Amino acid sequence: MYEKVDEVLSENSSDNYFFDDEFLYVRELLSGFTENDWKDLTHNLKNKEDKYKIRLAYCIDEETGMNGFNVLLELLHENDEVVEYALDSLRSFDGEPYKNLIISDMSIIGKAENLLKNASLPVKRILEAFLQQNK
Repeated sequence: MYEKVDEVLSENSSDNYFFDDEFLYVRELLSGFTENDWKDLTHNLKNKEDKYKIRLAYCIDEETGMNGFNVLLELLHENDEVVEYALDSLRSFDGEPYKNLIISDMSIIGKAENLLKNASLPVKRILEAFLQQNK
């Protein structure tokens, strides 16, 4: 499964096509990931371009469980645009175990607060919603 996800995320397709259509396919593939698939994804993530990381973050939601959550936490160590997408996707993790992990890690909240200072209006709304959700 990892190879299929890697292929789609690496494609040079337009962002409109990806965000309108392909992301659903990637979400479906992620739902069938094995532990080895998640390990492969995590291991190879450092060498991927920002576009790949942004697309991946967009595809991860609470249904991916702790593996998806941990990938998003890894993406918080990337550039601001990737971090914004990761924080946006973290909003879908609203179950108590996830919220407790987010609230207890001040670096996550700190990243959101720091990005908020210079954010455009749409990103500002996302970050404010994230911070409100994780009080």
